[in-house]
Amino acid sequence: MKFSADSIYILQNLQTINPSIVIKAGNILKTIAPTETIFAKSIVPDKFPKTFGIFELSKFLGILSLNRDSDLDFKEDHLIIRQGRSKIKYGYCDPSLIVCPPDKDIKLNNPEVVFELSPEVIQQVMKAIQILKFSEIEVKGEDGVLSVGTINTKNSNSNIYSTELGETDKQFSAIIE
Repeated sequence: MKFSADSIYILQNLQTINPSIVIKAGNILKTIAPTETIFAKSIVPDKFPKTFGIFELSKFLGILSLNRDSDLDFKEDHLIIRQGRSKIKYGYCDPSLIVCPPDKDIKLNNPEVVFELSPEVIQQVMKAIQILKFSEIEVKGEDGVLSVGTINTKNSNSNIYSTELGETDKQFSAIIE
C-alpha cells in the first residue's frame, strides 16, 4: 500500500489536534484533542487493512517524507516502510496509550450549519495562516455567504484571508484556535 498525498495532508492537519492517532481499519481517520474539546473526522482515499496506533505522528510523517513513493507493509505489531532498497521497521503504539474519539459517531442535534472542507481549501487556509502568522481560523456566515479563512481577533485591523464555501441564510462567526 502507498499513502496518498491527500491522506498524508489530512494526517498533517490532524496532528495539530492530537500528536498521536489510532488509525482504524477502513478509510476514515478520526482524532480528538487530549482535552477532548476538538474532534475531527475525514474520509480518505486510502483503505487501511488493520487498526494501529501511532504515538508520534510528526515522526511518522517525517519518515514518510523521506520518499513520497514508499510502500507500506502492515505486520501484526509493526509497519515496514520500503523506500527503494531501504526499509524502516516502525513499531505500532498500544492504542490504549492514545486519547481516541469514541467509536460511535458524535451526533449533533439540529446543527446550525453543515458544510464540507476539501483538502485543497484546508491547505490554502493553513498556508495563509503560516504566511500571515496567525493562529485562528474563522468560519463565517455573513450576507448570505459561507466562508472560511484566517483572522486575528487581537487586532481588528490585521490582514484577512478568506475563501467562499457556498451560501447560507445564517449570520455567525465561529473562531477555531
